[in-house]
Amino acid sequence: MRALLVANTFATTTDDAIQTQVMNELSKHLDITVVNTKARNDAIEIARSAQQQGFELVIGLGGDGTVNEIANGLLLDGPNPDGPLLAAIPGGNGNVFARNMGLSENPLEATAQILTTLNSRNFKNIGVGKIATNNISRWFLFNAGIGLDAAVIAEMEARRAGGKMVSDAAYAGLALRELFARTDRKNAGLSLVSDSGEVHRNAHFALIVNLAPWAYLGSKPLNPLPMASHDTALDVYAPTSLKVRAILRLVRRAIAGKSAENERNVIALTNQKQVHIQSDRPLWIQVDGDVLTQSTELTATHVPNALRVLANL
Repeated sequence: MRALLVANTFATTTDDAIQTQVMNELSKHLDITVVNTKARNDAIEIARSAQQQGFELVIGLGGDGTVNEIANGLLLDGPNPDGPLLAAIPGGNGNVFARNMGLSENPLEATAQILTTLNSRNFKNIGVGKIATNNISRWFLFNAGIGLDAAVIAEMEARRAGGKMVSDAAYAGLALRELFARTDRKNAGLSLVSDSGEVHRNAHFALIVNLAPWAYLGSKPLNPLPMASHDTALDVYAPTSLKVRAILRLVRRAIAGKSAENERNVIALTNQKQVHIQSDRPLWIQVDGDVLTQSTELTATHVPNALRVLANL
């Protein structure tokens, strides 16, 4: 099989030594070519070019942002269920997509799992989400968000750009600072319109989930919408209270994997083909852990059977 390894050696847990070991193992079984990204969004064009050149498999070695860029390259002309396979070797901080595909957090172990899965032809066509604002659109594999979580990710990216360490502890600290020092916890300015046309008001932020778990804190999955799946449409989680007691309850339930459906202080929408969200002020938007832009509105759309992926499930 002709395969392309797209490596981001600037990712949190990836370096030249890991790339060399991964490349050596893959080359024993695949006709492998490697390309290193040099800047943000490089992997989009690399993946698009890979398809044009006839590669059958595109593997991302990096974080969730690298994998998201590859997916966007493969989907640049729309749904691509017959295109190259997408696989992910974890090399970032969260590695949510790789972990949700049943792969080890260890890149060498994940490489071995990918090769085994290729032999068993455990491929899957998945549904993906697409975010559109008034000036940008982007596909996402497992989650998107507007407001608090995206603002925290923006702070994390600024921290990384400044040469500081990025970790789960840093994320937790920034989340607390964003929540208690920078967020207006009294005025909820988000409105959501479900695919049935029903309007839901007074949310503080919104998570749009295409695959559970939504995220991980260390080894613990954060799972406010545990039924979210690539086999169904989008689920949405939008808290309506940021009081301390409400926050603690929501966090406990997310760690326990208890669904937010019918939970007080949360707007929970499931199996949504399309959701429109408006804000009374510009808020950060993120997809798959990468910040996109600030906007006062977005539309999230689910597209079934859009992409082929390799899953160790």
